[in-house]
Amino acid sequence: MASTALLTSVVFALLWWREHSALSQMNRSQRRLAELVEQRVERPNVFGHEVRTPLALISGAAELLAEQSPGPLNDRQLEFVQIIASNSRQVVAMAEDLLVEAQIEAEIFELRPVSVELRSLVRATVREVRRINSIPIVLVDQGPPIEVWADPDLLRQALWNLVNNAVRHAGEPGRVTIEVSASEDEAVLQVSDEGQGMSAEQCGRLFEPYMVGQSRRPGTGLGMMITRQIITRHGGRILVDSLPGQGTAILLALPLQRSLDEDRVGGHDERGGTSRVGGGR
Repeated sequence: MASTALLTSVVFALLWWREHSALSQMNRSQRRLAELVEQRVERPNVFGHEVRTPLALISGAAELLAEQSPGPLNDRQLEFVQIIASNSRQVVAMAEDLLVEAQIEAEIFELRPVSVELRSLVRATVREVRRINSIPIVLVDQGPPIEVWADPDLLRQALWNLVNNAVRHAGEPGRVTIEVSASEDEAVLQVSDEGQGMSAEQCGRLFEPYMVGQSRRPGTGLGMMITRQIITRHGGRILVDSLPGQGTAILLALPLQRSLDEDRVGGHDERGGTSRVGGGR
């Protein structure tokens, strides 16, 4: 009888020890998982602050020198400063694309939408691209203001990527044409270049990551993929029209703010404040 009781106690002790060990291991795993999640969230923020900020300062200082705001430069000095300004702005754009990709991978990519006047945003983006490129950029944007509900920083990044991509592929000599218009319920932006164009296969791979194609300047190969992510998350769409030897036109369409307001009145609020989106490539 005593031996049976002892054996029972030993069995219960072993079962308790096994359950306790499993619970301890589970707690350790949960703490490790929490640490990994925190690191995934923090790394893109560190990258954004530690890399983008000094790059933006370098780019801004170079642009001021190129404008000769501190004082006149001779032709040789101006040439060097323009090279610095152009390449530093390209690196800033690459850093922004890499940051957005990191946020998408970490599932912390957020939209912070507000009312944005699209024509003004396009004009500002075109001025920025013109300052660092010699390719002619023609802007056609006559008409009344076009209001969209969007994250202005992310939309500016998408516009920059589209225009910069067209400039990179415009060819020599060539030009880029940007047209802004609005239909009944959509804002429409078309960016066209006079480059070599693309085959159907190349068009199908345009939005794949790390696709750089044949261009005048190297890039990360992330810009178009990220642009589609940004536009899709805004409820928009991107269409590509291209033929070999005939250039490329990329059309971007976004819902007008008034269309979203009408949906909201009708009981379908698509704005919803800040939206969190995630997903891989």
